Amino acid sequence: MHTHTGWSGVRERVIAVKEAERRARGWGTSPYPVFEPVLTAAEIADVEAQYGVELPEEYRTFLAEVGSGGPGPEIELTTLRRVDGRWGWFWDGDGPIPLDPSGPFVETDEWPGRQMETLRAAGYEPTTRDEDDDYLEDFRRVFGESGHEVWRAERVRGAILISDNGCGMTGWLIVVGPHRGEFRDRECAGNPPFEPYVDASGNRHTFRTWYLAWLERCEREARGERTAGAGSPSAPPWST
Repeated sequence: MHTHTGWSGVRERVIAVKEAERRARGWGTSPYPVFEPVLTAAEIADVEAQYGVELPEEYRTFLAEVGSGGPGPEIELTTLRRVDGRWGWFWDGDGPIPLDPSGPFVETDEWPGRQMETLRAAGYEPTTRDEDDDYLEDFRRVFGESGHEVWRAERVRGAILISDNGCGMTGWLIVVGPHRGEFRDRECAGNPPFEPYVDASGNRHTFRTWYLAWLERCEREARGERTAGAGSPSAPPWST
């Protein structure tokens, strides 16, 4: 997977788009900064040391050159910050949202198999797979009151919740496994699938291509141009 890591001019372009949006709505200058502060190389190294994983290079350089949080597809990015000496991702007042790097992210079609492995490792033979939640009830039988939390933690292992897409929809950056650096879209539901974000040619988005595709749509909107293909993971509508 070929990636580029430079973010030259991107911070300024996003700020310009946000300022143009405020002017179009008749709003004054915001008293708040558009982006959260960038992180130093030492701070990023501290994050990676805490979690025992190297962040994808495109995201690492974004943190260092653009910001540790701010606007993004489709409402905002989660903010990476340190609280009480620990790093985590914060979103709309919630957090910290941790990263579990202990295993690779599991694609949706492979997820029931991972659940069965976990249950059998605990000495339990899975029962009938539930249509909506796979083997969630089995997790509850095995792990008791913490069953749902164990189930949830395994489902998002190896990925970071990195964007609020509105209406309960979220974006996830894979950091562990063969699809490291790719992005996944997750809609709101009890057990929604993780769908790859793809471009117009069907290529899977990395963090950088996903973010720049959104920014380019924002710029077209600011110029009054129509955006084709809105509403799909490959080209979600621009919200603010």
